Amino acid sequence: MRLTQLSGVCLMGVAMLAHADDDWLVVKRAAVAARQQPLTGTYLHQMNGSLETFRIVRGGTGDNIQEKRTSLDGPSREIIRKGLELTCYAPDAKSLSAAKVSAMRLFPAILPDDIGNIAQSYTLKRSGKDRVAQRDCNWMDLKPRDSKRYLLRLCVEPVSNLPLKVITQNAAGDAVEQFTFTEIELQGPKDKSAFRPQYKQNYVLRSANAPQMTLDADAPSEVSGMPSGFKLLRAVQRSLPGQAERTIRHMVFSDGLVMLSLFIEPQTDGRAERAVNLHGAVNMATAVQGDYLVTLVGDLPEPTMLAMIRNLKITLKP
Repeated sequence: MRLTQLSGVCLMGVAMLAHADDDWLVVKRAAVAARQQPLTGTYLHQMNGSLETFRIVRGGTGDNIQEKRTSLDGPSREIIRKGLELTCYAPDAKSLSAAKVSAMRLFPAILPDDIGNIAQSYTLKRSGKDRVAQRDCNWMDLKPRDSKRYLLRLCVEPVSNLPLKVITQNAAGDAVEQFTFTEIELQGPKDKSAFRPQYKQNYVLRSANAPQMTLDADAPSEVSGMPSGFKLLRAVQRSLPGQAERTIRHMVFSDGLVMLSLFIEPQTDGRAERAVNLHGAVNMATAVQGDYLVTLVGDLPEPTMLAMIRNLKITLKP
């Protein structure tokens, strides 16, 4: 009898582990579908008490994927992706600035390309079924293992694995930011003209020919004081345009979900320590360390960003 009971417990444990692995596989597939699934649809973006509407079309495969999202209210703007290239278009400078801000969060591609290390800082569980844009979906909750990060909820369509709705919540359970499709077809437009911009003013956010920022063996600086789980992915050091003697160090960290940028540059204006919201869940914190201005930008709560900027210990290499 005892042996039978023990066997049953073991089988139950194996089944639970297999189910957990299946859930992580769904999230990995959702990250891919969010960037590659051909589609035509409309979605809402809610943040900071405001609401914006965008039309999105996407087609092609691999490096030939094309995508265009167009604002349906607020400043007129377009964000177009061709393979690796990402460009903003607008009728005037003010609207172009709004396009750059909108490009910080490109729903449904909220998850990073590689989520291999995400389980170190987040747990995953299914939290029920729902219906979004007339399609069934399953809620997948990425819950942080500490109170320093946001909770991310994804409602994933079970056939395509496309996230139909994404909610970012703070520790109190309040929605900081929310994206949701109101209508969607899982196929791209047949007419290639659907990807053409209608405005002339443009700004290239990411060039297809731009060199990839890699982690140099001679990293420009050493950083400690990051929350657990964050690892250095890339680092680069560049001279500022027209100021060859003045360099800025840019380092990118990730905990598997959040991408966190750290900028280190010479301090020139006596700027005080501060934290500000840039866009939805994206916050920025700045502080002075010696002769340098240190800036953090990422999808973390404002109090966390401010605490991080105070705790960072940076050793600059010559």
